[in-house]
Amino acid sequence: MFRSILAVLGGTAVGVFTISLVQTMSQQLYPSPAQIIVPEVDVIAGSLPGYPTEGLLVNLLGFALGSFFGGMVAARVTHQRLILHALLVGVFLLAMGLANLLPASYPLWFKIVAFIIFLPMAYFGGMMSARRMP
Repeated sequence: MFRSILAVLGGTAVGVFTISLVQTMSQQLYPSPAQIIVPEVDVIAGSLPGYPTEGLLVNLLGFALGSFFGGMVAARVTHQRLILHALLVGVFLLAMGLANLLPASYPLWFKIVAFIIFLPMAYFGGMMSARRMP
C-alpha cells in the first residue's frame, strides 16, 4: 500500500517537475506579449490571445512529456498493477491541468488537446516501464 502511494506521488512529482521545466523553456523561447509582474488572473487571461501558437505547442509537449515520465516513474516504483498506477498519475496531472486551463482564455483547440493528452501519454509511459527496459 505504501509503495503504491509512493509510486503515484513520486510519478506526479516527476510529471509536475517536467511540465514546469518545459513551460519555463517555452516562456524563455516565446515570451508573453504582456509583462506580467503580479500573477493576476485577468492580466494573464488578457495576454493569452496574443501568445504564439508555437509556444502553446511547446506547452503541449510539456504536458505529454510530464505525463509520460510520471507514468513511467509510477510503474517503475510499484510491483503490481503497473498500468493502473501510471494512469492514476495521468488522472492527477489531468486534474491539475484542468484547474490551470479552465479559468484562463486559452484557445479551444489547446484545451481539447490538453484534455486528451494526459491519460494516453501516462499509459504509454507505464507500458514502457512495464517492459522493464534498462
